[in-house]
Formats: sequence, structure tokens, C-alpha cells
Amino acid sequence: MTEKKSFVESKAFACFALIFGICGLLLMAHHICSYENILRPFMDYLIENKVITNDKSGIAFLRMFTNESNILVDLYLILFAIGVFGSKKLYKFTHNELLRGAITLNIAVTGIIYFTVLLPSSSSFPTEVNGVSTGGMWLSTVVNTWDHLITPVFFTAFWFFPVENKKVPVVKNALWFLIYPICYFVMCIILGAMDGFYPYPFLNGRQMWEFIPGLKGTPYNSVIGILLLVAVVVILSAVFFGVGCGLNAIHNAVVKKTKRIASE
Repeated sequence: MTEKKSFVESKAFACFALIFGICGLLLMAHHICSYENILRPFMDYLIENKVITNDKSGIAFLRMFTNESNILVDLYLILFAIGVFGSKKLYKFTHNELLRGAITLNIAVTGIIYFTVLLPSSSSFPTEVNGVSTGGMWLSTVVNTWDHLITPVFFTAFWFFPVENKKVPVVKNALWFLIYPICYFVMCIILGAMDGFYPYPFLNGRQMWEFIPGLKGTPYNSVIGILLLVAVVVILSAVFFGVGCGLNAIHNAVVKKTKRIASE
């Protein structure tokens, strides 16, 4: 008897995934272009009033973990849809739960940080600066909602519908999931040291120095600064590992329940 496939492997869902992925990439492109062409003329005002912290360019938005995790989701959904439509290679590639789990972890953490840290202090992009309309920047507020709320919720929920009806190693896979986040943190620190742009203050040793009681106001020590960064990477990796184990455990619970129902 052939095992019945889940809804997420249907062509109807594949169509939805394809549209979702394309829309996500288009919104990301708008976000980058509108920042570059609309907001940058008001750069001094925006930085002075702490509306934005990115003083480089629209492309620098790609260093934000939120944006990278969203782009990975969008590309995955497009490839997943093509695989369901008939590409055997892409079907096999996107049905690898190690790959799907790693992408899910990244976007899930994006959503968790948004709900627990960013949401209380989040604000819309300005529609007017110094009496001058910023035009299409209203859509960037939509993009923020899409990237921080809609995509994380949707793709994390997608993980609860296994495309391979078998359990995954909880700890082993969670360790594999750490490769991307750790590489991301290290690259941000290296690039920041080269051009001065850090997507997040906790990846900048000098900025962290000013947040820690006892160190604030004292001369910066590069050795201690490096140790602070190492501690940050270790702590963040532990958070990612914990969330990854949780996602894998939920995945296995769903698989177990699915098999039990199928056997009844």
C-alpha cells in the first residue's frame, strides 16, 4: 500500500510556496532599493535621530541575519516547488530534513527575537522626513512585517509537516545547524573590522564595552574585547542549539503521531 503524501507535497501547496518565495525576494529587493534611493538623501537626519543605524548602503542590509534567513527561506521554497512540479534532483535536495531544519532554525530564531526583543520597540519607516515625503518607504514597513512575522511563523509551521516521514537525530542535527550561524557571526565581525559596519552592536567589541558595567568609560582593551565577542558567539550558539533541539524534538513527535495514526 502506497503511503499517502502530506498536503505540503501537493501541487497546490507548491504553487503557494512558489508565489510566497518570489514575493519574498521581490519585497527584499524593494527594501534594498528604497533604502538606497529614498532614505539615503536624508541620511544625516536619520542617523542623528536614531531612525536607522545602517549608514553604508542598501546592499549592507544583506548583512542582517533577518534578511539572510528570509532569503534562504525564499530560495528554498522556490526550489521546493520546482521539485514537486517534477525536478527529481531538486525534489531530493529540498526533501533533506537536515537542510530544511537548518533553514527553519534560522528563520525561527528571527521570529523569536522579533517577538521577544524587537516588537516592543519597533517603529515604522518614516513616511516624511523634514517635511519631505519619502514616498514608497511605507512598503518597507510591510517588508519588515513580512520578514519578521509572516515568514518566520509560516516556515516554522511548515517544519511541523515532515516531508520525510522519519525521525531525525535531535542533538546531531542541531549541531549541524550551527554551521551557518557561527560562520555568520564570524564573518560579520571580520567584515565589521574592515569597513566599520556591524549589523548588530553585540558583534562590535567596542560597542559592547560601553554596555558592560565596570568597563564603560574606561579605555578599550582589544584582548578583553575579543573575549567578549567569543563569549557572545558561544552564548548565541547555545541559544541556536537549544532551539534546534526543540525543533527536532517536535519534528520527531509529529512523525511518531503520524505513523501511529496511519497504523490504526
